[in-house]
Amino acid sequence: MGKTVSVDYVKGQKLDVYKDKKALDKMTEEELHEAALEDPDAQPLSEEQLEHFKRVNPNLPKKEAGNG
Repeated sequence: MGKTVSVDYVKGQKLDVYKDKKALDKMTEEELHEAALEDPDAQPLSEEQLEHFKRVNPNLPKKEAGNG
């Protein structure tokens, strides 16, 4: 059974998703993946789905037409 990390939220309060960062830091990649699989709103994408994404970095200069 995976670990559960929860965040309390009060309407209007600034949401800090890293409230329990120490607990997250202690989890292995496998435990994090397992926890994501248990959350129906945070399902990891498959390799096939990821192939359709394009890596974007808004800090890089835009490429000129015809350069790639």
